[in-house]
Amino acid sequence: MERLEVSKPIENFLAFMRECESQYHMAEAEEQETSGLINDILHSLELEDHSYHEFANLGKELKEARQRRRTAKYIKLTVQPVLAWTDENRNVIKGLERLLGDVRKAEKNTENRIYTPRCRSQK
Repeated sequence: MERLEVSKPIENFLAFMRECESQYHMAEAEEQETSGLINDILHSLELEDHSYHEFANLGKELKEARQRRRTAKYIKLTVQPVLAWTDENRNVIKGLERLLGDVRKAEKNTENRIYTPRCRSQK
């Protein structure tokens, strides 16, 4: 009979929750950074004189910055419900972490078990 690895799904779920939080914070930083870049470009276009090529390059840079910002906002929007659930269920997450430790300990204890005969019949 194949041994069931019970800890893997619990571990994967907890890793997913941590990854969501990390992605949210990175997307938040990216959105702020690109918002500043967009404002810099717009102010440059408004207040400075540019050649045709500089103007075209700033337009391309503006497009790329807005796309990066939109991607960051999408990530924040899709991950935010997961973070809200995590915040509401901190005790559940802590319980799952304890459960993972207990399951790993049980898996380790059963890993190298061997049967030792208690009595042998002699012939």
